[in-house]
Amino acid sequence: MVLFGGMWLSCGTLSAQSRAGGYRASSDNYHFGYISGGMGYTSLQSAVPDLTPKGGLGGLVGIGYEFRNNGVWLNVGAQVGFHSSEATMDRWRENYPGYDTQGKEIMLHYDIDERDRQKWTFVEVPVLVGWYFNGFHIGGGLKVSYAINTRVTASGTYDVSATNELYGIEFHDMPEHGYTSYAFEGDHDAKLNPLVSVIGEVGYDVLSSIPTRSMLCHVLRVSFYFEYGLNALVSPVSSNKRVMVDPNDATSVIVNPYFAAGMTQKYRVVPYYTGVKFTYLIGGSKTARAGGYHKGCHCYNH
Repeated sequence: MVLFGGMWLSCGTLSAQSRAGGYRASSDNYHFGYISGGMGYTSLQSAVPDLTPKGGLGGLVGIGYEFRNNGVWLNVGAQVGFHSSEATMDRWRENYPGYDTQGKEIMLHYDIDERDRQKWTFVEVPVLVGWYFNGFHIGGGLKVSYAINTRVTASGTYDVSATNELYGIEFHDMPEHGYTSYAFEGDHDAKLNPLVSVIGEVGYDVLSSIPTRSMLCHVLRVSFYFEYGLNALVSPVSSNKRVMVDPNDATSVIVNPYFAAGMTQKYRVVPYYTGVKFTYLIGGSKTARAGGYHKGCHCYNH
């Protein structure tokens, strides 16, 4: 009876300890390494007059570290971000003095239809903090980006016409004198500032419902992800010319992209991105016990 009573007392004591602040897997410190990738829609928000942005395909790949404890997570990483978009300019005119085919002084007019294509690559450092519960997670933070590829391609057409003060009319649609339409395309690098963006994600760990006895945690998050720039990305470049005319051939011109040569004022141009992000994490806690049955990561156990 004494032995039985002692065993009963011991079990009762352990049970009480478990109910009153015993070991909880979720209260451990969990450490993870991760790799991530994503794809989605990216575009520009711009206050530039007469310019219409159009989005394209964007994406990211990265690695990093995540810390978890009792429902809170924090991660920091390094990643590469990809941006592609277009910008269409309203039809506009440039005027240059010149000479016609008969050597008479004229004013040349170039009516330009232009479309720019931006393909930019960034190296980035994102920092996020948030909450997790039973496989669900939500978080937000900031990201600093630095552009390593700033290529912009300008393409379109320009119509050449001219006026002569002696005649008071505009000459156009005269191919034999060079007054007709021409196509152009050319590349240029834009001057981009370091960018600070607000970022966020919400999603679910698709492995959280899978039973396991491993003390090593595998987490596969599928998230809706977004980011939005906070400061102006494109710098003004007032010293560059939008249109350069060949002095030996007035019908031959170079049209530089707006973001590479047209930012004469500091209009606010910022990128934004939204898409799906996949993050695979592997790690665990030093105090997690092997052999214990659980679903997904120990960190979800309360």
